[in-house]
Amino acid sequence: MDSQLKEFYDNLYDNRFFDNKIYFSSLEMLSDNDIKKHFLEPINRNKFIYLYNVHNDNDIILGTKYNVVFDRNYPKNYQTIDCEIDFVALKKNDNIGIIPRGYGGIIRLKFKDKVSEITKVLMQDDKDKYDKTKHSFLYFTTQEVMGEILKELEKTENP
Repeated sequence: MDSQLKEFYDNLYDNRFFDNKIYFSSLEMLSDNDIKKHFLEPINRNKFIYLYNVHNDNDIILGTKYNVVFDRNYPKNYQTIDCEIDFVALKKNDNIGIIPRGYGGIIRLKFKDKVSEITKVLMQDDKDKYDKTKHSFLYFTTQEVMGEILKELEKTENP
């Protein structure tokens, strides 16, 4: 990620931009081995993915819907999607319905059509080593929040 984009995200976080917005990020999805290790239900990988979420600026709630996903390095290249959270857990298979603000956990997304190809930039297994040439954070949000992000980015690029 270039330094200007890093500074942009740092400013958003410092100014608490993401507080109380429908939004979460992930760097890694769970492989079949990871799913077994956490005692999670197997999934149809065409329609579902399990993701790790390390930290969030708002509650992540069962049933939340997302219609935008973007790679942290390329926010202007966001994609429209149709998915919703149908499982959230703090640890293993403990579908508690909410991951409280500030905590991390496991999230399962159910896609209406099929899992977006953009998820290939995520680390695919706990054993993967992060490689900035292959892996990136993905952000899941709504069109409304994406519009706000793009407006803030425009202000940074064209002061």
